[in-house]
Amino acid sequence: MPLGADRLVARLRYVTRTTRGLLQHPGFEGTRVTPWRLANLWRARWEHRALRTELRSLPIKLILEATNICNLGCPACFTGDGQVGRARSHMSLELYHKLLDELGPTLWRIELCNWGEPLLGRHVMPMIEAASARGISTLISTNFSVPFDAARAERLVRSGLTVLGVSIDGARQESYERYRVGGDLETVLRNCRLVLDAKRKLGSKTPAMNWSFHVFPHNVEDVEPARTMARELEMTFVVEKGWVVGDEWDPDGRYCYYGEPKPFPCVYLWSYAVVNNDGGVAPCCGSFYREDDMGHIAVTPDEVGATTFREAWNGPRFRQARSLYRARESGGAAAQSICFDCPQTVIWERWQQHLGGGGTPETFRPGYGVNDIFNYFWNRRPERADRTPPGAGPPRDRSRAA
Repeated sequence: MPLGADRLVARLRYVTRTTRGLLQHPGFEGTRVTPWRLANLWRARWEHRALRTELRSLPIKLILEATNICNLGCPACFTGDGQVGRARSHMSLELYHKLLDELGPTLWRIELCNWGEPLLGRHVMPMIEAASARGISTLISTNFSVPFDAARAERLVRSGLTVLGVSIDGARQESYERYRVGGDLETVLRNCRLVLDAKRKLGSKTPAMNWSFHVFPHNVEDVEPARTMARELEMTFVVEKGWVVGDEWDPDGRYCYYGEPKPFPCVYLWSYAVVNNDGGVAPCCGSFYREDDMGHIAVTPDEVGATTFREAWNGPRFRQARSLYRARESGGAAAQSICFDCPQTVIWERWQQHLGGGGTPETFRPGYGVNDIFNYFWNRRPERADRTPPGAGPPRDRSRAA
């Protein structure tokens, strides 16, 4: 076959793969598929592949901090460690409905959790109900070591919640509380039973219930007993390696993280969005401090900030962060951005250099693992005059994560 024909075949294969990727369902169960959602999905994916810096599309997934308050002291969590990224509060319904009115027609999923415990959120139930009414898939991830009863369980099931993820890192109280500091395993299991009973009573298949088990050295022996307990509660058992502050534990062991880093432009800059309880728009779910926000959504006329989400989405910080995937040049304001040295940005730059130097995809090594990426965000402490110093608040023994 002539060289030109080889290139043509390769090009056709590339176009076929790209087209298939553009048309593929994003996998968010429970979403009502509409022409508006499909059109925005295709446009978002095309703009992502084209590395456009100013977008006409809107995010397909929205991560909302219903509250940044939490009742536990998990050692590898900013909130659990006593850090203060912004004032503790609940997202207002005014802000939530403002976002829902603008983004609801094109959103496929809303996740009402990030650094806080969503079931402590003052408005989390009406938030789920409003999203469900618009045909948007919803998810919350909870420690579930919170006050709960049969009435709340029934309302949660009736709300239309699609996925209920419960973080349970142990089958015994003594192992469970090593990471979920301050949590009570029996309370968690009782609350799971309440939801299961409510689903049976109401004849509902939702929410799908996931038992999320993060493996550390102290709870390895609990994995199989927990798997059996999850089966009895009709929960899908999801086991993955837990990240730790510092070096990865047992890098050659049998347990893996949820995925490995790949050379791909950050999906949060093009397709997923994060809005905090105070209206701050974060670059991704790894960001914690308000100084790293890309913008702010104003609710009242006297409040400083963007009047629409799209205004923040295409603000200077977002455009600058997206431009790093075209050229990551040092110096200036870009170098101070949380995205500049983010491992995902660096991996993409290395990937381009690797291919440009004649390397193949098979020989590429990202140079970062999942635990390295976690530690990048963990170690970032932007300068601020009023920031609580690292280690302030209740003291934590970070070694307990391992």
